[in-house]
Amino acid sequence: MKTNELNLSAKTLARTTGFFYLLIITGGLISGMFVRGTLIDLTNAEITLNNIIQNEALFRLGFLGDLIMVLSDVMVSVLFYFLLVNVHKGLAILAAVFRLLQSSVLGANLINLFKPVVMIQGAEKMSTEQLTELSRDVMTQMQVFDYGYLISGVFFAINCLLMGVLLYKSADFPKFIGIMIFIAGLGYMFNSMASFLVPSLIEISAMVMLFTAVIAELTFCAYLLTAGVRNKSKESQP
Repeated sequence: MKTNELNLSAKTLARTTGFFYLLIITGGLISGMFVRGTLIDLTNAEITLNNIIQNEALFRLGFLGDLIMVLSDVMVSVLFYFLLVNVHKGLAILAAVFRLLQSSVLGANLINLFKPVVMIQGAEKMSTEQLTELSRDVMTQMQVFDYGYLISGVFFAINCLLMGVLLYKSADFPKFIGIMIFIAGLGYMFNSMASFLVPSLIEISAMVMLFTAVIAELTFCAYLLTAGVRNKSKESQP
């Protein structure tokens, strides 16, 4: 039975959304943890510069991971709209808009991520003084990139709050998923606001986000990929 304008069943639509959601998570992990987490040392500009110069191909791979993440995020924004529009059209539109705004900020922010690749070209011919100045410039660029990520997190936090309400009201998903995504939105918002307004709370906000947002998103993605949506026989259950 076809249930939406994409002419797909709800289960197929949900699993397709889950596939792109998995690409977002995979791309984010590759670029954030395995590439930048390995190469970038925000406490040491010279080590960071040296790591990027010696591992330029790996750094470019991280950029590709982020690009895949952003493209997949656009797809997820649209797919979630079709998946939840029957719950409440107004909220579904708002959720899609805020997620697309997040994607736009992330996409524009990729310029800041790739700029160090351009900056290090010809580094082997630079003097010690020039390399020292370059290391400071590259570090500043990575810090700007991090803050761009945090700005996008504000839009994503609002999306999660709206998605939490929609998922809670939807008969296609267990209510606990809606609750988890709503709490995740609070975690993302706390992390972004703390970073901008109360930097001393960054470590605490990062832990809050880890135990709320990350767990919630992994759970939601797994549900989309495995169950898709609830079976009709279970839709009447709380």
